[in-house]
Amino acid sequence: MKSKRFLIVDDSLAVVKRLTLILEGLGHTVIGSAKNGVEAVQMAGDLQPDAITMDIQMPEMDGLEATKRILNEHPDKPVIIITAHGQESTVVDAISAGARYFICKPIEKDKVREVLEKVFVDD
Repeated sequence: MKSKRFLIVDDSLAVVKRLTLILEGLGHTVIGSAKNGVEAVQMAGDLQPDAITMDIQMPEMDGLEATKRILNEHPDKPVIIITAHGQESTVVDAISAGARYFICKPIEKDKVREVLEKVFVDD
């Protein structure tokens, strides 16, 4: 898989740092991070990442609404939901919003690698 450019969307600085370490450890680049859905929508347009990781529970605009808005403007951008809420209804909501995959916290490097291989299967 070729190196990808990621936007991380999460209101937890610890999660942003952990995901950054994992993604960079897998050979990718983190080009920005947003702490809410409003920032995410703006930054997705400005930075044009190859993929976006998206938390669900955030202030101002949640990750499901941000995912819908981003994919409305950029339907080719894979959004990977990363959340502590792994209930079936949350998974269904995330997929309905257009997310490609879903990762439950705690975030593990092997799980991130596995999901990225599925998202970027043609690379």
